[in-house]
Amino acid sequence: MPRPFPFKAAMDYHQNMSKKGFTLIELLITLAILGIIAAIAIPAYTGYVRSGARQEATANLQALSLCLEQYYAENASYGTPGTYTWISPASNQLSWLSSFNPQKAAGSANNYEYVLDVTGSDTYTATAIPERGPVVGDGNLTIDNNGTKTGKW
Repeated sequence: MPRPFPFKAAMDYHQNMSKKGFTLIELLITLAILGIIAAIAIPAYTGYVRSGARQEATANLQALSLCLEQYYAENASYGTPGTYTWISPASNQLSWLSSFNPQKAAGSANNYEYVLDVTGSDTYTATAIPERGPVVGDGNLTIDNNGTKTGKW
């Protein structure tokens, strides 16, 4: 009986090994697909986060506007003229406007600074200024005593 080709054992070993792993081409294709998915998903996620933070600011500005309108209905004035600032939820120092306390999204830092500019007994402008997080560079949001809104509401 003739002996088998001396390299047959080596060829069998090589064929068995190639079935146990991935080729370089398969890994590169997988990485390319993951890269494409990440290139689409990361900007979309960032946009959703920015939109959520902006909604937080618009809700706080509307709450501030409602508080001011309530104060105006009771006192025929929007308060003492001046500029007032809220940076954190517990930073309201106005005794005459104690009902406003800006809220933040659960588990996140405050992304906006809120500024109220009372220019007279019957005029005000409330502004949300992006300070940190995904909204930096997004532009200010404002509302005035007439309900006029500017920015990306």
